[in-house]
Amino acid sequence: MYKIYCDGASRSNPGEASIGVSIQNDEQEVDTIAKKIGVATNNVAEYEGLRTALDYCDKNNLKDVQIYLDSLLVVQQVNGKYKVKSKNLKDLYNQCTDLIEKIDNLEIYHVPREQNKRADELANIALDS
Repeated sequence: MYKIYCDGASRSNPGEASIGVSIQNDEQEVDTIAKKIGVATNNVAEYEGLRTALDYCDKNNLKDVQIYLDSLLVVQQVNGKYKVKSKNLKDLYNQCTDLIEKIDNLEIYHVPREQNKRADELANIALDS
């Protein structure tokens, strides 16, 4: 089973934003993504991190995946517990749910920030580059 940790970061909210994604298999990091995404809010950056992780799963045919984020809002929305009211998040939400449908066994979990340090580190590396 693959475990993917993802995070989004925004300085000034909205401000320069980035994402960080750590892909792990058998407790070993097998790939990373760290990239700037332009000017965005923190919530948009968090969604973009998740979308990027889901896109990675789709393109690499990963079918048994657990994804971890420290954004409770994003996790609750994609798991159907909260409604998406913000217009600027609806498109990203829809992209995520379309990708979710392509993955056979997927679970998305909220974790405390302390348990998402690698993804946060990758997002900050991208912001600082």
